[in-house]
Amino acid sequence: MRFFLVRHGQTAANESGLFYGSTDLPLTPHGVEQSTRVAGLLADVSFSQALCSQLQRAQQTAQLIITASETDPRLNEMHFGRWEMRHFSSIAEEEPDAWQCWLDDWQNATPGGGEPFPQFAGRVKAVADELTLRQEPGDMLIVAHQGVLSLLLAHWLQMPTESLWHFPFRQDAYTMVENRGGFMVLRVFNDRSPFRSDE
Repeated sequence: MRFFLVRHGQTAANESGLFYGSTDLPLTPHGVEQSTRVAGLLADVSFSQALCSQLQRAQQTAQLIITASETDPRLNEMHFGRWEMRHFSSIAEEEPDAWQCWLDDWQNATPGGGEPFPQFAGRVKAVADELTLRQEPGDMLIVAHQGVLSLLLAHWLQMPTESLWHFPFRQDAYTMVENRGGFMVLRVFNDRSPFRSDE
């Protein structure tokens, strides 16, 4: 099975550089353009299944690519608690101790009211493990978020959790991972060229 990973298109929070995960924002007009472009790149792929986050930015993106998708809340982005919809500069100024703790140990420092990173990583790992067992022929679309997709990829490539920072997913591209008998192979990353079905 081949997995096509797509990050949702731009939102207003992306545009403003704000922390956000669980805040349910729609795509901006530019985000719609990005997702429509990705749909065109994948027009030659006959998806047998699609998995999507519950959040509307991912749902909107998926709907531009495929008519129907299955929702999995484990694909939702991490919840940043009281840091949601705030810029890092204001957090550093208003909560300097908490901000420094996060910089020093981001895997264990949880923003107030937010989701602990180990819990977030655990739910994404559970999805990754389940998908590794999907070895039948076919193509699956997965539409989610930066944190989710980077963790999926790090886990599939048997890399440590902190490797997620090495995978900045573009909002106008697709990534493809091939499952070869439970061994995951990264075939393309952040591709912005049309995918040919015979590749």
